[in-house]
Amino acid sequence: MKKAFLFIFATFCLTVCYAHAQIKWDAAKFMPLSEVKPGMKGKGYTVFSGTTVEEFDFEVVSVYYDRFPGLHIVWAKGVSDNFKKTGSAGGMSGSPMYINGRLIGALSRSYRNQREHANLFGITPIEFMVKVTEFGMAPNLSYQGTQPFDFGTETGTAGVSPTAPLFPNYNSRYIQQPLDDFQMDDLSERLPLPVAMSGVNSDAMRFYKPLFDKFNLMPLESPGGGSPVKKSPIKQGQIIGVPYARGDYTAFRSGTITYIEGNQLIAYGHSRDGEGNVNLPISGGYAHFIIPSISRSLRVSSATQLIGTLVQDRQAAIAGIIGGHPPYIPVTLSMETVDGELHHKSYEVIRHRSFTPAYIEIGAESLVEALAFSSADHTLSIDATITLKAQPELLSPELTYKSVYTSGGSTGGGITRVLRYPLLQLSNNPYTQVEFEKIALNLKLEDKRRSAWIERLQVDKLRYRPGETVNLMITLRPYLEHLKTENIKITIPDDAPDGLITLSAMSATTYPQRQRSRAPLNFRPKNINQLVKLLQQHETNTHIILELSLTQPGLTVQGEEFSDLPISVMSVMNSAKQVGESGYTFGTALHRDTHATNYVIYGIRSLELVVDRNAQ
Repeated sequence: MKKAFLFIFATFCLTVCYAHAQIKWDAAKFMPLSEVKPGMKGKGYTVFSGTTVEEFDFEVVSVYYDRFPGLHIVWAKGVSDNFKKTGSAGGMSGSPMYINGRLIGALSRSYRNQREHANLFGITPIEFMVKVTEFGMAPNLSYQGTQPFDFGTETGTAGVSPTAPLFPNYNSRYIQQPLDDFQMDDLSERLPLPVAMSGVNSDAMRFYKPLFDKFNLMPLESPGGGSPVKKSPIKQGQIIGVPYARGDYTAFRSGTITYIEGNQLIAYGHSRDGEGNVNLPISGGYAHFIIPSISRSLRVSSATQLIGTLVQDRQAAIAGIIGGHPPYIPVTLSMETVDGELHHKSYEVIRHRSFTPAYIEIGAESLVEALAFSSADHTLSIDATITLKAQPELLSPELTYKSVYTSGGSTGGGITRVLRYPLLQLSNNPYTQVEFEKIALNLKLEDKRRSAWIERLQVDKLRYRPGETVNLMITLRPYLEHLKTENIKITIPDDAPDGLITLSAMSATTYPQRQRSRAPLNFRPKNINQLVKLLQQHETNTHIILELSLTQPGLTVQGEEFSDLPISVMSVMNSAKQVGESGYTFGTALHRDTHATNYVIYGIRSLELVVDRNAQ
């Protein structure tokens, strides 16, 4: 609470001081594009290794006018040996370029697959970069990040369907693929901003690939402990970036500082993601090395200390304030491994609708796999708590999940099954902005696969009176074990009508799928509380779900089910004059019960019983 208050107070002070501030044009320091001519020679400054800013020589080749409408690009070639070894590398975006002691702009673009590395590169003129600060140098306190994908159009349920992909079509109209995807060597490209990550889980990365492609992100492996230097200088030519995750798991997207004036800076020479007025933490960085490549060299860096707040993200540059920074979301992970040892890990993630779920999940998966085996028979017990920041619209700010994941595959896959769905739904809900307060994960790993299929159901008779108990015997087929029998009792409801009813025994995975088929409108929430309620309807997957149901239809009105209404009343409430507020259910659930087992349950078995008030 104290930290949050200090951040709000500091942000208020910054807002007052910098709302109308901007970097002014200074002809003594800056060289306008009109003075830049082919053949002119100059010096660029960037970090090739560590935190040392090195100079390199370049020569102006030509000028592209209107490379984008109203934005021109200076083209130059690097001529010194240190630059020729690597060429223009991803992460060098923003490297300041000087001619006769005056700043002309920032290295920002290059061609791929040049014969001699990427010696030819583009420079964004400084006058376009300075103008970015004219948008204001105060953080956007209502910023929550771009939502680049439409979560509701293709699922038809405002994204509330775990059986449908939330990124349903990687080639859909919602995703504009970057030039890298098309391998078009005759087009110039802005330099990518590498994302150095300490552990990259392949399953999670396949799912989030469209997100990374959309924002021109190139994941690279980086040491989880960060850099050997914890504090780097804050000056032109040094590394700067957004540390998406910090702690035992790290993710750092970096470029280079172009110019600093007082507490204000500009960098990159192109946008980060083009989100306009933003509010994100920025830090310095340390370069481990540059990977030279004819296709595209990349600088591998780790974050150092936090240095301030990114406030503008525009086409020509990013701009930030040196000083305070917005708070992170803390994630704690405690895991008992097969040797009985308890490991405690923690990291923190930025607040952003698209990247918060991604880095929470990828970080958790990476840490789990670092502590355990990546491919073997195992069982992972998961106890997860997602705490939201309290607000008037939200009745229940805490969601808890207990689940068990068992497989012969990726150990981290169990985290995905628990975290991905609620994190994405909450971050991208269309009702109200929610903020994550913290995430807590408690895990236990066993080196044994504990799974079982529902093989057979058996009851003691077929006809029952209302209120009578059914003696049910369920046969399970465990993985590599003998058949097991579970004896369970379930009671017919007192108000069950005479006739056929269906008794089903199913897994916690099958149950919600059946419910969505039976009553689809139950899963189309109308407000944030209905969404949270749906997300909390999580069945432990070591339970057998027992359900008694009728083929009799019911009615869902504004997300709430009514199962015992007369047909005449349902007809009036589900008027043909409107659509979307109500709809019939395909059957009615009479009663539900659960039975705990020692296995992760799969499958479903059903049989029909007769309810007869005169049964003996």
